[in-house]
Amino acid sequence: MKDQNDFASNVLSPERVLTEEEQSLVWKKPLTHKVSEEERRITSEIKRNWHRGEMKIANILLEGDAGSGKTQLAKALSANFRLPYTKVTCFADMDKSDILGAILPVISSDRMKQLEFADQAALRALYESDGFRSSTEILMEALGIPQEMASAKMKQLLKLAANNAQDGAVEYRFYASEIVRAFQKGYLLEIQEPNVIRDAGVLMALNSALEPSGSLNLPTEIVHRHPDFIAVITANRSYAGSRPLNEALRDRVQHTEKMDLPTQEIMMERAMAKTGYRNDEMLDVLASVIILLDKTARANAIKGVAGMRSYFYWVDAVAQGASARESLYHKVIYKITTDSEEIKLLEDALEGEGLMDMLEEVPLEMNNKRNAEAVEITTWDSDIELDSIPDGQAGEEGIRLKKSAESEGSTSIPSDESTDMESADSGEDGSPQYHQANPEPMTEEEKQKERNFRKKLNQVSRSIVSDSIHQSVKLIVHRPEYDPIQQEEYWSLSKGLMPIVREIARQTLPLLEHEITAEYAKNHYYGSKFQADSVAYRDFKYFAKKRPPTESPGLVVGLRVDESASMAAFGRLEAAKRAVIAVYEFCQICHIPVLIYGDTADVSRLEQMSIFAYADYDQPDVRDRFRLMGIRARSNNRDGLALRIMAERLAASPKQTKLLISISDGQPKALEDYTGNLAIQDMQQTLSEYERKGVKFLAAAIGQDKDVISQIYGVERFLDITNLNELPAKLVRIISRYL
Repeated sequence: MKDQNDFASNVLSPERVLTEEEQSLVWKKPLTHKVSEEERRITSEIKRNWHRGEMKIANILLEGDAGSGKTQLAKALSANFRLPYTKVTCFADMDKSDILGAILPVISSDRMKQLEFADQAALRALYESDGFRSSTEILMEALGIPQEMASAKMKQLLKLAANNAQDGAVEYRFYASEIVRAFQKGYLLEIQEPNVIRDAGVLMALNSALEPSGSLNLPTEIVHRHPDFIAVITANRSYAGSRPLNEALRDRVQHTEKMDLPTQEIMMERAMAKTGYRNDEMLDVLASVIILLDKTARANAIKGVAGMRSYFYWVDAVAQGASARESLYHKVIYKITTDSEEIKLLEDALEGEGLMDMLEEVPLEMNNKRNAEAVEITTWDSDIELDSIPDGQAGEEGIRLKKSAESEGSTSIPSDESTDMESADSGEDGSPQYHQANPEPMTEEEKQKERNFRKKLNQVSRSIVSDSIHQSVKLIVHRPEYDPIQQEEYWSLSKGLMPIVREIARQTLPLLEHEITAEYAKNHYYGSKFQADSVAYRDFKYFAKKRPPTESPGLVVGLRVDESASMAAFGRLEAAKRAVIAVYEFCQICHIPVLIYGDTADVSRLEQMSIFAYADYDQPDVRDRFRLMGIRARSNNRDGLALRIMAERLAASPKQTKLLISISDGQPKALEDYTGNLAIQDMQQTLSEYERKGVKFLAAAIGQDKDVISQIYGVERFLDITNLNELPAKLVRIISRYL
């Protein structure tokens, strides 16, 4: 309790008298709360600068991984400064009315009786309020619904009121948002996840609120910032759909904390404090399981999370006498996923580390081992994603597959014959349809178009690496052709793959329905629909435009294939071909833009780096599937250059998610001295640079240098493909999980 009482002298305005309602909003620290260094530092900084005019600190940014204690810290600041705590949770479709408030036309009592009961209750709650509480908060309380649903309900009521307004004078009333309420009354406001908001213009509406002496120009009045108002912005970089915070918003922040994740020891300490369970051996095993599951889920692009919340409730279940192994599924694994194949991946990871057996071996401690005092169980606002620990080294099995004819030689003879091929499209119900197509031989015009495209690829690629350590490397980008033998090879390899690809696509296509929309895009200067509720903002964006139902999924995929000489061994080349066929066909079915390049180094002194553009979304061609069969084992590999070119192409794509997968069997090595630490540093710098630009990397290791590849890419980006037969389906499933 001493730590918590240390902050009693930090009340910012001792003379301020809070109302009974405001006192109830001041957060009360539970007995299990532990004061962190971040809490001490922020409290000290705010207190020290509170009366220093322009140097006052009142806008805080807490940025870090899920579950690192951002909301807990924001609430602790409320307790330390004795300020009422409130929060706004942002969501993708948030608009200006959610930031400032909304003008609501008031419906007459006669009309009110004709409405549904839920709408009557919502409107009465709004009409009877004092106008200072946010409309969203009123609806949340009246209808018992979460914030996002309340915001949607508010918009529905606006439309309902407008449709029911009688001819003649109509009364309107402005209902402020929770942000305005906190801004005006001097609360501590937590703004959660503003980086998921799609419309950047909405974030700009916050800028005035974050100015030290800012004001908000509402339709009814100008509201000035209360001197006690503190804004705490909490942002999570790992959330799906998150975007970089607006630069102007960042500039108005006066103190930022990078929230670090707890260690395994801290996990155990917090679990003890929150549950009272004291079996160190069991706590250690459970924490190890959580860490490994989290690492495995991220490595296989499983979207569920294994974090602190799962850990707390699992520990509590075990403390109550539940079997650690049985409760693992209900408290942790099923929270991550209920897909049978994904569960098998998680189970295999635990079995491989011997953790499943350890769950059985550690003796249980029953309730009599717990503290006699009742301990409050509290949860964090979100789960922690812990840094993973390396897997044990798996012995490589040389799996020999039938090598294709292309493993030894090469050919690039243009085809003069047309061949039946299978292409994919979607039926009316969204299910994949397949039909026969007959690509005609290329015309002279098409051949010229290909030559122009190849020339463009060379220019763009050389420009991309002009400022890197590869600037002096003689680079040539090829656009491979194909021959009838390669067509036959494609049909032979694809025959067994297509049923798997089609099944995964069938499961995936329903998930893409939200990508194709016929809804209205709001806040335009012109459009087919007038927005009455936008007039109050006086920005002339009073119209909504209907979005065309032709939008493709928000994902772009790049697949890089290492074509070094060592790929000829142990069936790796054929496994790579099968993988690129599966990825290519899946992307065609789901209309995902795809970039498939192969590369090798040191073909000759005049061609020190060769890149083969087998499929490119800038010039899609049904013949690309046959070009893929030109992949072969060639010479050395200069991975950093190939990754840089592909990553730059993906980074320039307007798609929200950009995924680059590298299939490789060894570490980088090329003449003159591109090897060892130099090559590793180059690759890691490339990964770091383009991850900041939004590109996600995965490395599928299929050779003897798996440990080195894991070291280069990091365990969170590493896929250990021991069984080459599993490579095609595994890559396709991973891509589907990024949708």
